[in-house]
Amino acid sequence: MDAAKDAANLKKLILVLGACGFASTFTMRLFDPLVPTLSAEFSRTIPQTAMIATGFSISYAIGQPFLGPIADAVGKARTILASLAALTLMLLASAFASTFEGLFIIRMLMGVFAGGVIPIAMAAIGDRAAMAERQVVLGRFLTIMIVGQTAGATFSGLIADHFGWRAVMIAASVLAGGAGLMVALVLKPRPEAKREALSLSGAIARYRQVFSNPKTPILYALVITEGALIFGIMPYVAGILADRSGVGATEAGLAVGGAGLGGLIYGFGVRSLVARLGPRLMVTAGGLMMGGAIMLFALPFLPWWTAIGCFILQGFGFFLMHGTYQAQATELAPEARGSAVALFACALFCGHAIGPVMMGILKTGFGPSPALLIMAAGLIALGFIAPRLLRL
Repeated sequence: MDAAKDAANLKKLILVLGACGFASTFTMRLFDPLVPTLSAEFSRTIPQTAMIATGFSISYAIGQPFLGPIADAVGKARTILASLAALTLMLLASAFASTFEGLFIIRMLMGVFAGGVIPIAMAAIGDRAAMAERQVVLGRFLTIMIVGQTAGATFSGLIADHFGWRAVMIAASVLAGGAGLMVALVLKPRPEAKREALSLSGAIARYRQVFSNPKTPILYALVITEGALIFGIMPYVAGILADRSGVGATEAGLAVGGAGLGGLIYGFGVRSLVARLGPRLMVTAGGLMMGGAIMLFALPFLPWWTAIGCFILQGFGFFLMHGTYQAQATELAPEARGSAVALFACALFCGHAIGPVMMGILKTGFGPSPALLIMAAGLIALGFIAPRLLRL
């Protein structure tokens, strides 16, 4: 009976946290298809407008070292609820932004509050799922979460073309508010959880515990590299497709949304993938798939719709690699799991922030196709180097 009850509680947990992840990832990829639209409205260049993605990522990363200890001290459910409430308000505020600078600041604040959802949800799963099952459980959580990523990229372009980009922000605020309501009604703090009072010394002690594991700096360096190489490309997809094929936000949203569909395929097959491939081969195969997909996207003579297939392959490859990294992150410091996973997210979003700048420099210096090929080569190399460094 206890096993059946635990399984039911875990399913309920994944459903609620999946809704939170849906809302957060919907927000995360929301602006990618809108870059040309916002560029025209606020009279900014494409690279300048793409910096909105960098602003979100920087603030997401900066918030993590604070959010992790807060979640460990006051509880993960409370942290997620407060983050969703603040994210809802920021999305509503962005719908009424009248200047580019104002929108940029609001988007940065969104990054802080969005950062209090997915990493903390992953840590909550780590508290409740044994390591033998954790990558599978995380994969199921990602399945729901990835639908949000797909919807955010795809429907952002569709809604913007028909109702304007401000309507996109209002729709996202409704989703975030709904997820917060689910947390308030369903997700209760664990009564048996042992928590220390929030303090600077306690936070430092937790981070010392995280870095006492020799794998920690290696894993964080790898995820920074992964984030820079793959997410540096995303804000430029709409501009590249517009220059190449003359398509708009709808088509760009469908292309970027393909990455979420690839992740969804991964989520449905994660148990079989873990059993058949194992972590080492998953990371290598992920690097090869991501690199191959970006190389195909770099070919300028292909019609725009082929980008959808490229990003489906890229999304599948990303989660092969990143899903393995996530499972490793939840085991770096079991007694300070919130802090460990928060720093993992910090590393990923440092990569998010570096990537668009790096891609912009490469694109300006060499052109879009060579820049894409350089990023693709880095992803392939990462697939072979990472398993050796982590000793998977």
